[in-house]
Amino acid sequence: MDELIPFDEARRQVLDGTPVLPAERVGPVDAVGRFLARDVSAPEDLPRYPISAMDGYAIPETLRTAIENGGSATARVVGEVPAGSAGHRGPVGPSECVRIFTGGIVPSWASAVVMQEQCTRSGDNVTVAGPVRGGHYIREAGGDVKEGQVILTAGRSLAPPDVALLSALGVGNVQVGRCPSVGLVVTGSEITDGKDLEPGRIRDSNGPTLETAARACGAGSVHRAVTGDSRESTAHTLAGLLGEVDLLCVSGGVSVGDYDIVKEVLEDLGVTRMFWRVAERPGKPLYFGVHGDRPVLGLPGNPASALATFLAHAWPCLRKMQGAAEPFVTRRARLTAEAVKQAGFTAMLRGRRSYNGPETLVETAGGQDSHLMTSFAASDCLMLVPPDYSTVPAGTELDVIPYPWAEDRQ
Repeated sequence: MDELIPFDEARRQVLDGTPVLPAERVGPVDAVGRFLARDVSAPEDLPRYPISAMDGYAIPETLRTAIENGGSATARVVGEVPAGSAGHRGPVGPSECVRIFTGGIVPSWASAVVMQEQCTRSGDNVTVAGPVRGGHYIREAGGDVKEGQVILTAGRSLAPPDVALLSALGVGNVQVGRCPSVGLVVTGSEITDGKDLEPGRIRDSNGPTLETAARACGAGSVHRAVTGDSRESTAHTLAGLLGEVDLLCVSGGVSVGDYDIVKEVLEDLGVTRMFWRVAERPGKPLYFGVHGDRPVLGLPGNPASALATFLAHAWPCLRKMQGAAEPFVTRRARLTAEAVKQAGFTAMLRGRRSYNGPETLVETAGGQDSHLMTSFAASDCLMLVPPDYSTVPAGTELDVIPYPWAEDRQ
């Protein structure tokens, strides 16, 4: 029987056996939530021209100097620069100025913009009052972004503010990692999709749960199937997905029972075993293999075990495939009440976070048996407890894996 390998080593091996998928070009709106495959550099300055930050009057240096320390001066208004216009053409005299509006192009001769609240207009004349420093209310060209500057780096998950930046710069599309396709096979002759249950049958909960988890973790498409415990049906179902999906996950059939045949069937189909059995609870019988360059995970059949191992091992795999700079998603939290676990195993306890100002707190969320889903529904993270603990005292700081569908504060 294969030796147990440590939790962290299992995660590393899964990641090492996972390729980064080819990039594709999409528009900024469609790129939200996806990972940049290449750095993005600014194609131009932002803003492209010096623009006014206020409604007011653009004044030359002679006028600015006159009111620099709080005095006032009267100037003749010789033009107007609304936002969207090409700006004021030509020079002005030492006692002349132009009316300008927010977003208008500041003339090259202008030393400052005086906001309209500091001005009194009378016909073609305006009295401007200081103090006004040089460059006041002028947003310089390139003041936000310089042409050629790297504005977004590879591996970043794009968010709506990034779309604002890309759109303002006229970037029509970006290269992002392709969203992986995932195959999910639930094994067990007792599993049914039917509503009416015969004695001994159970409804498929792992399939819908893992499908929605995969989509929350960035899967582009999910292909789901249920198979019985016979070698023939299992082999037929797995063969139809191997080589067709970027990641294959099989739930059930990877332990040591007489009907646990998934490992052997996978290897008959050409999968190379990398490890089987991990020092983790839940999820000890986790299987990992590769088929060519495609990862294959054998997850436990108990619902909580299947979901916990998917989040711990498949989610980083999906993030790496998409080009995430950091495939592992963890946060730090302080335990508020004592927790108990089996020594010698890394525990993935279902936890619930709360917050004390900037500090994240965590506590266990109900029962931790591998068949219990009510505690999963009540939780928002997995608490990762190292193997040397059996009793974890309150106040201990732990790594937690926040669920991708749960609100996360950091």
